[in-house]
Amino acid sequence: MEVFRVNIIDFFRSFFPFQLIVAHLKHNLLGIVTWLLFFLIISGRLGGRFGLPILFFSPEYLGKVSYWSFGLLGFGFGGLTMAFNTYSYSKLGKRFPFLIFVKRPFLRFCKNNAIIPVVFFSFYLINMINYQWTEEYASAWKVFFYSLSFIGGIVLFVAFSLSYFFPIFNRFRLINLVTDDDGSYPFQAVYRKQEGKWYSRIFAKTDRRYLYFGRGFKMYLSRPIDHIDDTIVQKVLARNRINTSLFELLTVLLFIGISLFPDYSIFELPASMSIVLLVTLIFMLYSVLQTWFRKWTPFLFGCVILAMNYLSTNTQYFSYRNYAYGLNYDSSKKPAYSLPMIEQCAQQETDKSTSESYRNYIRLLENWKEQTGEARPKLIIVNSSGGGLRSTLWTFGVLQKLDQEFNGKLKKNIHLYTGASGGMIGANYFRELCLRAEKGEIQSIYSKEYSEKLGKDMLNKLAFSASTRDLFLRIQNFEYGGYEYPKDRGQAFEDQLHANTDYVMDHTLGYYAEYEQKAQIPLMIVTPTIVNDGRRLLISSQSLGFLTAPSNTGHFLSKTYENIDYQTFFKDLDPQNIRFSTVLRSSATFPFVTPMVTLPTTPEVQLMDAGIRDNYGGKITMEILFHLQEWIKENTSGVIILQLRDTKKILDNTTYRQVSLINKLMLPFANMYSNFPKTQDFDQDQLFKLGVAELTFPVDVVNFNLREKVNDQISLSWHLSTQEKNKIKQAFYSELNQQAFQQLKALIEKK
Repeated sequence: MEVFRVNIIDFFRSFFPFQLIVAHLKHNLLGIVTWLLFFLIISGRLGGRFGLPILFFSPEYLGKVSYWSFGLLGFGFGGLTMAFNTYSYSKLGKRFPFLIFVKRPFLRFCKNNAIIPVVFFSFYLINMINYQWTEEYASAWKVFFYSLSFIGGIVLFVAFSLSYFFPIFNRFRLINLVTDDDGSYPFQAVYRKQEGKWYSRIFAKTDRRYLYFGRGFKMYLSRPIDHIDDTIVQKVLARNRINTSLFELLTVLLFIGISLFPDYSIFELPASMSIVLLVTLIFMLYSVLQTWFRKWTPFLFGCVILAMNYLSTNTQYFSYRNYAYGLNYDSSKKPAYSLPMIEQCAQQETDKSTSESYRNYIRLLENWKEQTGEARPKLIIVNSSGGGLRSTLWTFGVLQKLDQEFNGKLKKNIHLYTGASGGMIGANYFRELCLRAEKGEIQSIYSKEYSEKLGKDMLNKLAFSASTRDLFLRIQNFEYGGYEYPKDRGQAFEDQLHANTDYVMDHTLGYYAEYEQKAQIPLMIVTPTIVNDGRRLLISSQSLGFLTAPSNTGHFLSKTYENIDYQTFFKDLDPQNIRFSTVLRSSATFPFVTPMVTLPTTPEVQLMDAGIRDNYGGKITMEILFHLQEWIKENTSGVIILQLRDTKKILDNTTYRQVSLINKLMLPFANMYSNFPKTQDFDQDQLFKLGVAELTFPVDVVNFNLREKVNDQISLSWHLSTQEKNKIKQAFYSELNQQAFQQLKALIEKK
């Protein structure tokens, strides 16, 4: 038994692939963490709720999942593999100096360093094949060729890279000492009886000879190198490090060059490839810095970040602003963002009898009532929740089906759309189609083609822009509304939205003003959050100043001026000229995905998702009802609040788990995010309960829920799989939603 233990330990001390794993754990945590990141994504542990694994299991290229899309994803992972190999070689090569005495040292290193990548690719293929079979119902042949394309993409990039390294590294080797075999028998040299205890050799630091995979994956035993001058070894390794850094720089420059052609569809790579590309670029840039500056790299990296931060606030460099397309950013006209300015705008609307915005809104309501053709119609307010593309499709699909069931009556009774994020995009698409049908430009608003167009991928172009152009310098501009703005992922998002929907929504905010005033279409109020102080910006083609006026709360409550009217605050900056898709995007901003919109104020302020403050539009709905309650009481038979939710308030089959030690440490932070929608539900339920009790007309709330059970998983993303789209289509026919339909039908028909 002692001999067996000795031989096993000696083998692993000499087996080069195993020693590379140990070296990675000791000296290359960056490489380990990078692969761990993708292991977590593929397993669904990281980003599962946001559909990250699906981006890898079912990548889209040019609008469909194909062999090309899997090949491109494999090509991207090939780049990551080579980045891992080059960084590892420069980081760990000095610890295995025998490499410079073998033929094609970098190739030998890559072969023996392949355990982690091969394990990951096997793990990915198993999960991808399972997903394609169970979720996409792909045939065995299709899955086989998907796998083959993925592997082919990896091989293609690796082969291309090695064609660069072969001549370079062969030029800097020790010619007279190069060999792949010293004539000994590798296993016999390792499996032999050794003197001393087995544990004493685990930490032995004598000159080792390694078993490594050489030509044709045959195993070889390295030569002893204790007689070689160390200066020669260091000189060759230094040259190799320089050449790996040059390769990495060339690769980074190639990717930057591709980013200069964002408007060509051929470069709209799968979103999953863009994620891999982003990680690869960061990996390679850090590797280059590590090669040249060694231990100074973390310090210099920190200095660069601090310098960029200083320049971003004191110069025009590294500001990375995203603009509201159509607004005038002339510095001489920028309003001051200050409490006195906010108070000044709000005080103009204190008295309803003299408030022009209030009188204008009453005229709008009168026109709405007239076009319904009823003496006391039901006033419907649609609250649509945020939730990415799933909310977009859900909102549009429910409105389309309901209006068809009510023979067009629903859209006549809808007065207002409000909410957040993707839901507002779906609502505006429905509103735009209704307008075009009224103008005679389309025959029907109920065609399935509209939901198919709306459900197309919106993430590829966005992710590619984020991983290339936005990461470096934005040097390309475009013109909109007479002003020029830099191209970035915000512009890419809007362009993709318009391309998917045949540009029917590509209008300015002011385009809708007359149609809303005449009640040809419902009013839409978008309420993005001002990140800097938490206030809400009320964006509409109509002035909403009366909603910003301080309430008569008495002396015991201070005036906080929570709402800011967009039309009043930016009256000198061409407010109606803003692109309406920018308005929608400002309400659909998700961290690191879509950029915050910077407004032309002094100092500048940024807009973020409306869902931060009011994900369902409940707050603005109650404010509208409160300010207009006299007119509503006299002219309507009541109000129906139609809530189109992407998630039920309390999901069926909800369970709770025992909290572990680590979870106890993370729970306060994790729950701030995971319970965020729930706390909004609790707050808005209380708001509705107290508010409705004070109103003097009937108010009914009807909920249509997309997700009703815990395991009804649909990605919170701008990319959905075929199965997820089918789930959204079928959700309307659930028992709970059919009950809601009957409730809505009874309310509308009730006189």
